Amino acid sequence: MPVIDPDDYDLACEVMHDATNFAVAARRGLPADAIVQKSDGSLVTAVDVALQVFILTRLEAIFGEIPVVAEEDMHSIGGKPAAEAHCRALLRAWGFDGGESAIERALSCGGYAGSTRGMDAVWVLDPIDGTQGFVDGDHWCPCLALLSDGEPVFACNGHPTLRGGALLSASRGEGAWWYPLAGGECTEAEVSQEPLAAGESVCVVGPARATPNQIAVRRAVGESTGHPCRLVHSDSQAKYAHVVAGLADVAYSRRGGGPGKYIWDHAGGILIAREAGAWVADTDGSDIDCSQGRRLSVNRAVICAARGVGPLIAKELAARDLAEGFVPARGVR
Repeated sequence: MPVIDPDDYDLACEVMHDATNFAVAARRGLPADAIVQKSDGSLVTAVDVALQVFILTRLEAIFGEIPVVAEEDMHSIGGKPAAEAHCRALLRAWGFDGGESAIERALSCGGYAGSTRGMDAVWVLDPIDGTQGFVDGDHWCPCLALLSDGEPVFACNGHPTLRGGALLSASRGEGAWWYPLAGGECTEAEVSQEPLAAGESVCVVGPARATPNQIAVRRAVGESTGHPCRLVHSDSQAKYAHVVAGLADVAYSRRGGGPGKYIWDHAGGILIAREAGAWVADTDGSDIDCSQGRRLSVNRAVICAARGVGPLIAKELAARDLAEGFVPARGVR
């Protein structure tokens, strides 16, 4: 298995830069019949699938054959002729000339499901995280992360709806950086460590299509810090970018009674936020375990916070888990 030199991470950023700009253009001409509802009720588009093919094909050409954990597969738009045709048309427009066999290869190679401990390199890809936002004109982002021995060591997420359009990238121990999609100088991403002032609102990210109950819960969790709460709406890994950009103080995702969140919805954002200086942890203050395969099956939640409120949010979510019968109480470390 190839070992990726950190000096070459910029090549992966170039792939994500092109992919994000391609997706921005493709969204403007997205036909209704290129939007498909999955069996779980979520959306996928021909653009999601085309981007996965484009990104994985480019990465393999640069870095060689590396195991992949990816969201989409042959079944994502399979059996939907209009969506399949639009996917092929997009790939042709993007210069992809691999043919049907190469498309099938790119869509079948992302199913790695085992532990990533002891593996030098594993890509984690969500070609469009937040497809509903992509369709609605809300926040969305192509997300790529690299795991080594089960831990994120590199990430690059495209954020066309933030900072005028930018990539947000990080490598372990080297900080996080904003790169304008339109070109220009990069700037370091740094999360504010300034404590909230008395009476200042804590800004908590909530789903764009939040139910009244979800809104009430998010407000209560925010208010557990002792501050009034203001909600900021975002889905996808853009919620981590909101904290990094200073547009929110808290973003979290709870496991509840489920099997764990999908790793492709979190791995890159976890590394980027941490490298930018955010507090990123579970409800007991422990690290997020990205080594278990396709899901974050060990953790109760992923909490990303700025300005010193992380432990307070963790304590509140731990208490809610206990009250709802999900886990025994464990103190915040």
